[in-house]
Amino acid sequence: MKTIPAEEPQRATAIGKPPSLHLSQSTGHIVGKLISYAILVLGALVMIFPLFWMLSASFKPEWQILTTPPIWIPSEWEQVSAGDTAKEFPLWYATAPDGSESKVFEIGARRYTTVADVTRIEGLVSVPATELGDPTPTTVDGVSLNVRAWTTGGESRRVVALARDGDNLVVAPVESLAGLADRRPLDEVNARDRANVEFDDVRFTGRAADEEGGVLVQVGPETQLDVVAPRGVAEAAFLTAEDAPIEPEFFPIGNTELQLYHLKDHPQDEWYVLLSLEAWQPIIDLDELQTDSFSVSADQLTGETTSHVFGDVSMPVNTVALDDGTTQEVIVIDHLEDRVLVIPTEGIETMRLAPVSNNLGDPFVQRINTFPVRYIDDYAQGRDQISVALIGERQTKALVAPQAAIANVFDVPGRSLERVLHVRLRYENYTEAMSKNLGGATFFTFFKNSGIVVGLNLIGHYFSVILVAYAFARLRAPGKDVLFIILLSTMMLPFPVLLIPTYEIFNTFGMLNTLWPLFIRSFFGNAFLIFLLRQFFMSIPRELEEAAVIDGANTLQVLWSVILPLSKPALATIGIFTFWWNWNAFLEPFVYINSVKNFTVSLGLAFFKGQYVYNFHWLMAAGMVAIIPMILIFFFAQRYFIEGIQMSGLKG
Repeated sequence: MKTIPAEEPQRATAIGKPPSLHLSQSTGHIVGKLISYAILVLGALVMIFPLFWMLSASFKPEWQILTTPPIWIPSEWEQVSAGDTAKEFPLWYATAPDGSESKVFEIGARRYTTVADVTRIEGLVSVPATELGDPTPTTVDGVSLNVRAWTTGGESRRVVALARDGDNLVVAPVESLAGLADRRPLDEVNARDRANVEFDDVRFTGRAADEEGGVLVQVGPETQLDVVAPRGVAEAAFLTAEDAPIEPEFFPIGNTELQLYHLKDHPQDEWYVLLSLEAWQPIIDLDELQTDSFSVSADQLTGETTSHVFGDVSMPVNTVALDDGTTQEVIVIDHLEDRVLVIPTEGIETMRLAPVSNNLGDPFVQRINTFPVRYIDDYAQGRDQISVALIGERQTKALVAPQAAIANVFDVPGRSLERVLHVRLRYENYTEAMSKNLGGATFFTFFKNSGIVVGLNLIGHYFSVILVAYAFARLRAPGKDVLFIILLSTMMLPFPVLLIPTYEIFNTFGMLNTLWPLFIRSFFGNAFLIFLLRQFFMSIPRELEEAAVIDGANTLQVLWSVILPLSKPALATIGIFTFWWNWNAFLEPFVYINSVKNFTVSLGLAFFKGQYVYNFHWLMAAGMVAIIPMILIFFFAQRYFIEGIQMSGLKG
């Protein structure tokens, strides 16, 4: 048996690695991979976040896009209709006095203050203002007081300042206000008569207290609470004339107090709460106005103008003498010189009032029988967007609800309210944005123009770039390398340097305001793409071409049957670059095109932004539609793109 020398095990141990070292290296390798993946994921999230935000915003209503705090998931704010009117109140979650959570809407706000009868407060003392700290709202025995720290003789006491005495302040100990301080509605306090009282030559000014001779002074901060009501109150609401609510009085309702009104021509024992007093605009569906309206001479209007009520709409009505000798009652829509546009009162179906707050911003103008008619093409009616014409003058209306419906109203701090939201994707953002009439064109027009430009540029680049790149890569000609260097040097010329002479050339040929300047140059090659494809061609073994030549193939056959099938990655890369450049191009279309009907997608998107600068939901939807083709192209062709970029520089 062979004996192993004593030093060999030691040498083997020295060469080998201890198990603990193997484990340490393995753990370090795993940790390194985890850190690398974490960095990659974090970088990917940072890069993809703007796209995610844009996609999310494209499915949101306008008001949700820039909210604080942000609403990440597209949602719909639940609304409740005010009776049969077009007025809608947003709903909130609120905690009722009994602790239950309910859906409510705001019907007003009340300001409260804390007051006390100064004639009943004991321990009043005048102290230097310098010995008092700043007032701090502090809850004491369930009421909020403006408490100050009074520091004197090394001791500190809590007091409330009531009045000024020269450079001093008259204060009362917090303890002396126990049972006297009371939180009351500010409007109720201010409605009392002014009253004054003097103590030790200090005059206290306030409001008359309930007791004779008492004077209420403010001892606490003013606070505001929102008055909310269950959704059923809105369902009982109705419109009435602006001056119908009369003789208001305060009544305790629920856990708050509300000002209730009588209504003219209603029984005196009936009371109503005023929900809103605002301007309403008479509207009518644009389709009905276009179908039923007609123009007549101003001389055909007979009799005096009278006021008729159509539902909630009060409109002036005239009588028009028709050509057949009959008369007809009509509503005058507009005057134009000696003619008027009218619509018969009989058979009117869609005339109604819309609150001005309901998306009645800047109307468009459309001519009907040569008369300019103002209209809104995106008026929100439920979940539908319809076109309505604005007719007549705005009318101020009072929206009221009967006392019987408001028994359960209560006060809550405004900051405690939470919107009633449910998830909903607004697909209509896309349909509305795509269907907008932009000077005789829509986004489908822009897509068609961009499609034509991209398609012709692809044809031009493939035709010119393939031939030139193959010639530089394979054909032998004197001075070929010099020509290639000259070609590459053209890449160093800034685009602005070429813009003016190129513009003059297209102007000479009468191609301005057409699509020709956007694609014709692609048929004359592109230095970068030629360089890219030439490098790829040079990486293909020459033996393949020589074998094809031996089999009798000519140069074009070799290019078509051998080179191009092996160059799919590079050809895909050229296609992606061409699509990317021309789909996103803005400056060149902006320079060469001035007709909206010839705009490409990027130029049309900029024009759309100018028309609807504050309609962020449409802008986000239009932007997503504009970038989706680029995302799809790169997603499906990324393998060829990456392979083409990698292999293009293998041989030079």
